[in-house]
Amino acid sequence: MPTKTFLNLSAEKQHTMYDAMYAEFSTYTLAESKISNIVTTAHISRGSFYTYFDDIDDAYQWVLTDVITDIHQTIDKKDIVSSTEAFILKAKTSPHFDFLSHYYIVNEAFLQQKTVKTAQHDFKLLDTNSTTDDISQWLVIQSVHQLIRAFFLNPDKQARIITTLHMLKNWRTVG
Repeated sequence: MPTKTFLNLSAEKQHTMYDAMYAEFSTYTLAESKISNIVTTAHISRGSFYTYFDDIDDAYQWVLTDVITDIHQTIDKKDIVSSTEAFILKAKTSPHFDFLSHYYIVNEAFLQQKTVKTAQHDFKLLDTNSTTDDISQWLVIQSVHQLIRAFFLNPDKQARIITTLHMLKNWRTVG
């Protein structure tokens, strides 16, 4: 995550850095991404980059957190399944499509190999006090995340994924 030095930069400089990193990570996988490309695009020195971030993985985590936060802002927590369907239907035209494709196809596994603590959304387990509604909600959240992953791994299966979401919604309505 960014250092205090980075957070003390003007909003314009932070945005320039973000844009350079976002472009790099949308064009290349994390393993292929280069700090040299980022610093050239952002018009900063390599030393400045390391003043702002520990390494390229750290920078990637910051951008990923922002992308995930942006996506979650569009989710209606009262109707997660329909919100997920809308997201998947618009995903191919989303500005985040290339970034997320790289994430699900390569970067997620790459990050998991490097360190266990990089998971963006910790896998939350149920506890013995969980109600039927808690369990149902947990199952829906796990399912929609897996269906989003399935879409980015196999975009040609969009129709089947949407059908699965409809089945999930019907199950939830009946259950």
